[in-house]
Amino acid sequence: MPRLACLLLVVVLAGAVLATGPRAAAEDYSDATLEAFVSAAIEVSRRIEIWRPLIEGAADEDEREDLIEEAQADLARAIEETDGIDEDEYHAIYNAAREDEALRERIDEVFSAHLQRPQVPRAE
Repeated sequence: MPRLACLLLVVVLAGAVLATGPRAAAEDYSDATLEAFVSAAIEVSRRIEIWRPLIEGAADEDEREDLIEEAQADLARAIEETDGIDEDEYHAIYNAAREDEALRERIDEVFSAHLQRPQVPRAE
């Protein structure tokens, strides 16, 4: 799956409710904001990979729903803990990118640049 598709899919996989309203154009977002979006999306994706097996292994529907609720709160925290972006702006960029090819291209460029940087191991 292309990198951008993976990034944009993270919100859908999380089961988040996407904000609606006017869409901003690609030029409405600074490079710093898109950097923050990509950083948040990568962290959300990482956390989804942790939650997915827990949710899939739930004993029953009640446990599954509880785990999904916990996961959604955790994913929202991942966005809020990212400097330079909040949850509303994250969802606005996600929605705008769904319809704006130029914005998708900018996000893909930021994501590619992010992948080329040396990665520092995370302290857990």
